[in-house]
Amino acid sequence: MGDSIVVIHESQELREQTQCYLETAGFFVAGARELATAESHLAEMAPSVLLLQWIGGDQTEASIGDLKSGQDTRASRIVVLAKEDEISEAIVSLEYGADDCLAIPFTAKELVGRVNACFRRPPTVTRRERVRAGPLLLDRVAHRLFVSDEYVPIAPSEFRLMEFFIEHCGRAFSRQELLQHAWPRNVRAGRRTVDVNVRRLRQALEPFGYEHLIQTVRGYGYRFSLEDRDAGNRSVAAGTFYSMP
Repeated sequence: MGDSIVVIHESQELREQTQCYLETAGFFVAGARELATAESHLAEMAPSVLLLQWIGGDQTEASIGDLKSGQDTRASRIVVLAKEDEISEAIVSLEYGADDCLAIPFTAKELVGRVNACFRRPPTVTRRERVRAGPLLLDRVAHRLFVSDEYVPIAPSEFRLMEFFIEHCGRAFSRQELLQHAWPRNVRAGRRTVDVNVRRLRQALEPFGYEHLIQTVRGYGYRFSLEDRDAGNRSVAAGTFYSMP
C-alpha cells in the first residue's frame, strides 16, 4: 500500500491540481473520473488514502460502503471532497465511514496536512469487522446490516444504535444511557430520538419477523435479546452471538 493515493473526481482540472500538490509532497498518486473507472488503480495500488467526490448522501454512502468492503480498499482512509457550499451537507459522510471531509477549493498546505493526518490514524480494519447476533449480521467496515443474509438499509444513527444493542445483548438500558453511548457527543438529541430510532429499527426487522428482538422494558428503556418472550422464552433460531474476524 505504501504512500499511494487515488483521487476520484469528475473534474479533470481538480484531479490534476490535486495530483500535482500531492506528488510534490512525495506521494504516489493516480486519478479517475468516477469509482467505476478507478477499479484498475484500486486493484493495482491498494491505496492508503482515497479522495472521493461528494455526490449526494445516498450515492456517497453507497460508494463508501463498497470501498470499505472491497478487498483492496477496506483499510484505505477516505477523505470526501465537497464544494464549499455543500460541505455542511457532506459532513454526514463521516457517519458513513469517511475519515475526513475537505472543502473545495483548498490550498496545497491544507490538502497535504489533511492527508498526513489520515496517515497517522490506524486503518479502520483493525476493528472487529463483523458482529453476528442470531439472524442479524453487522458489517462494521461497510456500515451495513444484514438480516438472514439479506441487506437491509438503515440510517447511520440506527446502525450505531443496533451496534450498541448487539454488543450488549441481553442488557437493559435507559433512554439516557442509550443517548450517551450510541450517539456522538456533538449531536444534540433528546430521549424521544431513541424511541424514533427504535421504532425504525423494528420496522426494518418486521418483514423478517424479528422486530421482537428489540424489547421495551416498561418504565425504563430498551434491551436487545435473542429470547423470544412471546414464545415462552424460546431462543431465536441460530441464536448465536459472536464476532467474525
